[in-house]
Order: sequence, then structure tokens, then C-alpha cells
Amino acid sequence: MSDGKLVYFASDFHLGLQGTTPSIARERRIVAWLRSIGPSAGALYLLGDVFDFWYEYRGVVPKGFVRFLGMLAEFTDAGIPVHIFTGNHDVWMFDYLETEIGVHVHRRAETVQLLGHTFYLCHGDGLGPSGMGYKLLRAAFHSYPLQRIFATLHPSFAMWLGHTWSHKSRYGKQLTHAFRGAGEPVVQFATAQEQKTPIDCFVMGHLHMALIHALPLGGQLVVLGDWITNDTYATWDGGSLRLMRYKGPDDAPEELAAATLPSRGNR
Repeated sequence: MSDGKLVYFASDFHLGLQGTTPSIARERRIVAWLRSIGPSAGALYLLGDVFDFWYEYRGVVPKGFVRFLGMLAEFTDAGIPVHIFTGNHDVWMFDYLETEIGVHVHRRAETVQLLGHTFYLCHGDGLGPSGMGYKLLRAAFHSYPLQRIFATLHPSFAMWLGHTWSHKSRYGKQLTHAFRGAGEPVVQFATAQEQKTPIDCFVMGHLHMALIHALPLGGQLVVLGDWITNDTYATWDGGSLRLMRYKGPDDAPEELAAATLPSRGNR
């Protein structure tokens, strides 16, 4: 990564979800944001639920999202690494984006070194001690047999079924989430992990709220918000971690929170 470049994090675009804002309008806004950060980006991490539903047949992929996919191709063509972590809505992402666009697709949490600090990156679903029913459902959707059964459906019916389920899943619960501090399952997860390994920062999405939360041993937890109601993202420059809100192509982004990461010496 070149000196002076930033690492960008975002999640939960839910492209394809038709809400109060049409998906195409949200896609154009995301593309405008990507275009604005291109000159300063050293790497881009998209931490899940980029699409509201996604399934790749061997020779068929979902239609749409051409502006967004084209912008990702511009990033990779320019030598900017793009990493996509699968979420609970786009878990059935296989090799199309890797082979066609050159992005790196991650199907599980990763611990990575970014500008001298240790980051734990994941979508954030199924973490912590609660939600056993959801964890069982999550395991089912990750199973190869279920994926192969779904592949036997005609694409037109499969896409309708997938988008119908995703829409009900998204709007069947509140779009906003009241943060519970130390009682939040992801905080409990990060706190337990920090005690095992000197992780400086946990970055995740899924909860559709934007915040930076200090952990007991000095690390930071970043929850990225979404692009349905928040238009939020995070940046890391090797010294400062910032949570930002995109305001539009003609306006400066709004800084919502900032933090420094612990210096833990040589690892």
C-alpha cells in the first residue's frame, strides 16, 4: 500500500432491496462515494450484505448492479485491492466476482495486518452467546447440500424466492438497532477474543448502526452502519480510525467518531 493511502471499510449496501429509496438510487450514491475515494484508497473492504440477495449458477448470475460492479473493476484495474466478505444476505457468492472483476471474496472472518495494526474483519452475524436459532439457520445456509438443492430451481423462480425472503428478513425486523453496550453480543465476542489475541480493532457490519466502541483491554470495535439509512463508512490511515458519513459529491463527509488504536509493540 502506498504511503498516504487510506484503508476504507463499508458494509450493508443491500443492493437490490427496494425500500423508501429505490435500489438504483442507492447504487448511484454508492458509486459516487466510491468514485470520490478512489484517489485516496489503498484498499477497500466491504464487510457483507453488499447485495440483498445473491446466487450464482454455473453460467448465470443476478442481473443488475452494473454501475457498482464496473466501479469495483475500476478499483482492481487501478491496482487497488478490493475485499468482499460474504454476509447473511449474500452468503451464496462463489467465484464470479473473483474471476470477472478481480476482487478477493472471504467466506469467513479474517485477522489481517493493516498499516502496522491487527484487525479482525467479519460481517458480524451469529457472533456472541445469543441467538441459537439464528446460528442453526446460518449453518444451514452455509451448507453445500442446500446450495445444490437451490441450484436445481429455475433462475427466474429462484431469484424471486430469494429476493422475497431477503425483503421479509430485512423489513421483518427494525432497521435501526439500540446499542446495548457491554450487553451487546458482538461486544461480548470482541471482548473475549481480545483476551485471547492482541487484536487492535474489530470491524464488522450487520447491525445497521454506526459506532466506535472502546473495549476493556484497549482495542476498538467498529460497527459500520449501512447504506439504507446511514451512508456510513470507516477509514484507517495507520494512526487514526474514523467513522464517517457520506454527504454527497459536492459536500465534505461528516466525521461521526474517531479513535486511536493501541500500540502493543512487536507481535
